[in-house]
Amino acid sequence: MTSRVAVRIAGLVLAIGVVWYITHLNAEIARMRASADKAPAAPAQAAAPNGAPAAPPPAPAAARVISPEQRQSMLTALGGAAGSPVWFAVVPNNPEAAAFQKSLEEIFTEAGWRVDGKKTISFPMKPGVFIFAGEEEPPEYLSAVNNAFEAAGIQVVSGRGYREFVRQKKEETPNWVGLELAPSEAYVIAVGRAG
Repeated sequence: MTSRVAVRIAGLVLAIGVVWYITHLNAEIARMRASADKAPAAPAQAAAPNGAPAAPPPAPAAARVISPEQRQSMLTALGGAAGSPVWFAVVPNNPEAAAFQKSLEEIFTEAGWRVDGKKTISFPMKPGVFIFAGEEEPPEYLSAVNNAFEAAGIQVVSGRGYREFVRQKKEETPNWVGLELAPSEAYVIAVGRAG
């Protein structure tokens, strides 16, 4: 009998403790809400998976600018293939990428190249500048394009056989979206956002 009374007393004490703790938590929440309403709003910062504060969002990348020296290096490298065609593609809704593409186009035009096409990239693309050559053996003048970027110290990712790559991707995934080259386009210089 005494053990039953002890269990009941322990249960009663536990119940009183739980009620007190819940009341205390509710009061603390009310106090925090009241002080939050009075404090100026601060930007929320999400926690990282390990509980540490998340890193601040990255600062916007600086606008790419072609220096006069870089421009001259590109003009020199492109000069030997004047009259050759060039095609451009640029990410949409990105003024920085559009301005950089326009700077490149002006250099090619000044070097005597023929701008045969410009299009908008219709899929998410990594930052940077890319040269997609349609065939495994691109035209000889494409080496002047690569040399021009290298002479200017502008990092470019180049690839050959892009038409076959696109064909394979569409065969694997029919709704795959990528940059497609028109039959007349031997290559394209694709300008993504600054990185």
